[in-house]
Amino acid sequence: MVTGGGSGLGRAVAKAMARQGAIIVVADFDTPRMDRTVSEILKLGTSESAIALSTDVRSDSSVRSLVRDSIKAMGRVDILVNAAGVLLQGKLELISTKDWSWMLDTNLLGAVRTSTAFLPHMTERGSGHIVNAVSYGGLAPADPMTVPYDTGYAALATFTQALARQGKDKGVTVSLFCPGSHSPRIGQNTRSRGMGRWLSNGVGVDDGARMFDQLAGSLIDGLHHPRFLIVGDPAEAAALHARWADPTIGPPK
Repeated sequence: MVTGGGSGLGRAVAKAMARQGAIIVVADFDTPRMDRTVSEILKLGTSESAIALSTDVRSDSSVRSLVRDSIKAMGRVDILVNAAGVLLQGKLELISTKDWSWMLDTNLLGAVRTSTAFLPHMTERGSGHIVNAVSYGGLAPADPMTVPYDTGYAALATFTQALARQGKDKGVTVSLFCPGSHSPRIGQNTRSRGMGRWLSNGVGVDDGARMFDQLAGSLIDGLHHPRFLIVGDPAEAAALHARWADPTIGPPK
């Protein structure tokens, strides 16, 4: 199950998992993009099945339908990857509380909704893996133009730590996936305030696609070798591990 699977990181992850032979459910609110991802997966010929389920992660009822329909169609959900996101950037004093709510309802509460909705299904079976994608700024904030965006992902990182502790004794693995400071930011839609234009980070379409494929490969490795922190850029691993230790491992004696 990949939320935000219609584009960007979610699309790359869904295709990478399909290449591993996984049966895929793509969840997104953008139907054309979601259907395109499913079509591309089926053309690979490596996945027995792939379906699209229109989902708005900002809606409790939509997420409940996602859980019900995906389990009905596939029998079970072994892996949930939360990659749905929006980008909010700009001068802090120009960002309204409505902008904050718009961003938090997807980036933070969207992942909370799906994680907590699928958790009972996984704990009942005693197995499962939940992966929450978190921006680098959420783990090591530095950019004054993305304070709200980074704040939302910092909260998601804290939630993910707590969820990992909760899932440890129930057979459910929980991971935090950080693409890295040089990767395209998570977010299909963008709101910018006081910046004049959106800053694309200088990444072209082809380079962005290759980068997403590389990041998806890192996430796949984290599924084969389960761990709490999955890092897209190995050069940043040491610094991130120092700050975001595995919460399921106690402190050294």
